[in-house]
Amino acid sequence: MTRIMTNVSAINGQRNLARTGLKMGKTLEKLASGYRINRAADDAAGLAISEKMRAQIRGNKQALRNAQDGISMLQTAEGAMDEVHAILQRMRELAVQAANGTYADNGPERTSIGEEIVQLRKEIDRIAFSTEFNGQKVLTGALSSVAAGVAGTNLVQGETIGYVNAGASGTHLVSGDSLPSGGTRTVTFATAPAGDYVFVNNGGVLEMRLGGASGTLVATAAGFASGSSIAGGSAGSVVFSNGFTLTITTDPNPYSWTSFLADMAVGGNQNLSINGLTATTITATTARPQTYTFTSPGAGQLTLTGADGTSQTLTITNMAPNETRTLDFNQLGVSVTLQTGPAGRTAAQVITDLTGATNNTIIIEGTGNTSTLQVGANVPDTLQLEFVSMLSENLGSPAYKLGGSSGLITTLGDQVVKTIQDAHNLMSALDGAIQTLNSRRGTLGAAQNRLEHTINSLGVSVENLTASESRIRDADIAELSSDLVAQNILQSAGVAVLAQANQTPQAVLRLLQS
Repeated sequence: MTRIMTNVSAINGQRNLARTGLKMGKTLEKLASGYRINRAADDAAGLAISEKMRAQIRGNKQALRNAQDGISMLQTAEGAMDEVHAILQRMRELAVQAANGTYADNGPERTSIGEEIVQLRKEIDRIAFSTEFNGQKVLTGALSSVAAGVAGTNLVQGETIGYVNAGASGTHLVSGDSLPSGGTRTVTFATAPAGDYVFVNNGGVLEMRLGGASGTLVATAAGFASGSSIAGGSAGSVVFSNGFTLTITTDPNPYSWTSFLADMAVGGNQNLSINGLTATTITATTARPQTYTFTSPGAGQLTLTGADGTSQTLTITNMAPNETRTLDFNQLGVSVTLQTGPAGRTAAQVITDLTGATNNTIIIEGTGNTSTLQVGANVPDTLQLEFVSMLSENLGSPAYKLGGSSGLITTLGDQVVKTIQDAHNLMSALDGAIQTLNSRRGTLGAAQNRLEHTINSLGVSVENLTASESRIRDADIAELSSDLVAQNILQSAGVAVLAQANQTPQAVLRLLQS
């Protein structure tokens, strides 16, 4: 059938030519980008799968870098331990020398040997305090030296620290006061105070203060950061975990440290515990007068940080009634005196369970000695590294420690090898210290080997995931080149056929002319 008005052949030719052009455009796009999937329309399911794989690949690559950082951290600690090992070997060499009977007891030769031993012990602590990785101390047993939410302020020579109540009248507890275990003390309030509790430092402020109608924890002393707001009506306690660290920044002068005592406001329950190793409780009634009941907490640690950033930590244990104990911070040239009252209160005790009107909760976290590495692309893929303390107070035998308040060297000083028996005792302590260091270095070495296997595993995972993602996402250039050749031929043929179809109506003219 011959038509003039409608050229069906031309329409068909145009449609096929347009389809060929569209396919050729997509083929050229894939060849230019190198990807089989450039948009969701290309392959929606493939796009979703490949994007998940990309997340795993990039996560594993970062985890691999994390593991490498972990190895660097371990190598930093282990390198410092290597030098500590050399120091301990030298100290033991000196102890063996002092154990020889050719030196007179209490003689100057033994004192000279003891002086070198004292200096070497100090160097062990200096190495432990100064060994850091990215600002974290890795050989003090606490990767962070200050508990969250706690800060210090400078003390000056001869000052003491007390704890007083704001707004209370009548009898109250003052610095240096003490109560027998289970004893009571009465405080009368003229009016219900606002619930502010302040550490004072000779009129200056060294404070943690509870107060404000909304129950805000405020810390305004020098060196303190502002606390976080706490909703009224909540309940709980402020507790340092067992083995807490209380950090105070000092100038290099002697200090006097006395007991912390507290007063409280009316109504509700607030728990405030520093040193809260075992519960120290103050029980109060909502009516006036109020009653305080004291129990004793356990041991903890006191850390002083000098103006130059050097820190030293000593352990504080329970003290007998009327006992005075001096903690010698040799590293800082500082002495701290702790004194108990006649009823056997413990060193560095601070009252818990302050009663107030706002029923607040304050949480202060303690420090830890582990570092968590993210060694995988997902949430549970973590690995913990433990960095234990290498301070001299933690090195030695069960019977003798090198440092600390009761350590051989810190107790005897340059007289640590004044007799052959003293030299033998020091040799025993050094043998224990070397064994401890061997064990700790072995632990770090094992962790490093583990991380190296982790890195190998992550590398294989990245390789296989990348190959899988490539098979889904990347273009097959050979296949696309073949398609492009066929599409070029189809396009050329389509153009020729369309031109021929456009000439078909011309036949009608020849019919009319004839």
